[in-house]
Amino acid sequence: MMSLENIAIVGASGNLGGLSLPVLLKSKLNLTAVIRETSSTKFPGSVKIVKSDVKLGLLIEAFIGQDAVISMLPITALGDQDVVIEAAIAAGVKRYIPSEYGSDSTTFFQGLTGLDLTTKTVTLVDGGKTRFTASTVAQIIFVEFTTTQLEVLAAVEEATGEKWKVIDANSKDIRAEGFNKMKEGNIFEGGAALIQAAVLGKKALEDHTHV
Repeated sequence: MMSLENIAIVGASGNLGGLSLPVLLKSKLNLTAVIRETSSTKFPGSVKIVKSDVKLGLLIEAFIGQDAVISMLPITALGDQDVVIEAAIAAGVKRYIPSEYGSDSTTFFQGLTGLDLTTKTVTLVDGGKTRFTASTVAQIIFVEFTTTQLEVLAAVEEATGEKWKVIDANSKDIRAEGFNKMKEGNIFEGGAALIQAAVLGKKALEDHTHV
């Protein structure tokens, strides 16, 4: 059985790292927080601190002797993931653990679902009939039910007592726009567009009714 004792955490000072680190501290693992040179985040004394910018040589040095690397980088640092993975391989790390497994529905009114509360407008992707997974439980994220944009729109219109303006959009166009933004270096907006197309478009990642 593979033994994992020395664990390096990349992005330990971020939102996800701040939630995960207290749990990891309850274990008997030897934890190392790999943070940027400019970071001023304070960690418990039991956590070893290694300051390193995202450069291959520096990360390899930081990862030597580590059994596993947990990447908790945000989507805005998507471009850094390749360097972290290459460094982990070069350093002989046994296990690489990514932190991104699905879309975060806590950003419900920030664009992913196509709802704009201020203008009472909804953008329906491919007709808004594609099912996606969701949960009403805060923080603990798991699949509770599936729904569609049209079902969400009906619930919102009932709750607000108003009819909303509908804008029809095509997932192919959204996907193309996402790739263009990524090429321009706009990782956040480009990534959000690609996720929206992948989740809400026809035969989407989360819609298993067509499988």
